[in-house]
Amino acid sequence: MTTGVTAHDAKFLTDALNRLRSDEAIAGSYVLVDHHEANTNVIQLQAAGQGVDELASQLDETKVQYALIKMTEQFDIATTHKFVLIRWIGDKVPFSKKGRYGIVFGAVNDQFFSPSHAQLETSFLDDVTHENINKLVQETSGNESKVVENAQAAHMVKRGFTAVPATQPPKSKSNIIPVSRGGAEVRHGDDVTEAIAKVRSDDSSTTWACIGYEANDVKKPLQCIATGQEADVEAMKGCLEDDRPLYFLYRTSDTIDSHVTVKFVYIIWVGELVKPMAKAKLSTHKGVVQELFSGCHVTLFATNKSEISASIILDKVQSASGTKSNVK
Repeated sequence: MTTGVTAHDAKFLTDALNRLRSDEAIAGSYVLVDHHEANTNVIQLQAAGQGVDELASQLDETKVQYALIKMTEQFDIATTHKFVLIRWIGDKVPFSKKGRYGIVFGAVNDQFFSPSHAQLETSFLDDVTHENINKLVQETSGNESKVVENAQAAHMVKRGFTAVPATQPPKSKSNIIPVSRGGAEVRHGDDVTEAIAKVRSDDSSTTWACIGYEANDVKKPLQCIATGQEADVEAMKGCLEDDRPLYFLYRTSDTIDSHVTVKFVYIIWVGELVKPMAKAKLSTHKGVVQELFSGCHVTLFATNKSEISASIILDKVQSASGTKSNVK
């Protein structure tokens, strides 16, 4: 499938987003977007309004929706505007479609919502409250103790499976939240870069590496969880846990006219039981973590084990290289 995205009635959407970013838009203003006729590659303006509660009332459990909302943050006596991107994934969206929507999210964000100061991905209405969004803004800027509520601000002038258990990297402070063009800072030990290098090396028998967060805490550094010496996808899937976010580098090959070429697949796993606030923090890591895995031919995002298999990976590799019809 294509990863490109267009807008239905694009002028209405761009005008709404421009108004939201203008000085005239007040705190709490939002723009809500969904997919036109459930088309993965076409989005449309659904609504524009004011207030987190009003926004939450329009979130649909059968849809994937995106909302950009304008908040305020207080630095000493100065009030600044902050934009939060909410990615809503309804509980009743089929697993297969979640994967497709996940593939195009990067394009949706880059083309229509970037830049934003923080991101929240959730399927739970309880997460879409003024308190939670305001807290996310505070954490994003690292100024939680300085941020005040809007009401207060108004009174003042934010390669079989031979899994190799990884050694624990040295403890280090992890700065998880801030969003910039390149993403938040994410720390990692030498074990991570070494594992990735082994997968990429023609002299190594390692075909995959699993990278996760220390103690399954997204505020902590990344570490290597396991590596494998054979390209066994099912063995690699033994690392998957429903409450754990993980990243994989997988080495495979594609055959073009009898010539075998090496292909690298970057897999992002966010289990269905990963907490919503953790998902929000993960979204800020995207750019930096992707740099660790740069140079991959295919990216696969999955939330359910059924979305990762040898056939799915092969299909994506072949589609990306344009060899699907003549692979030997």
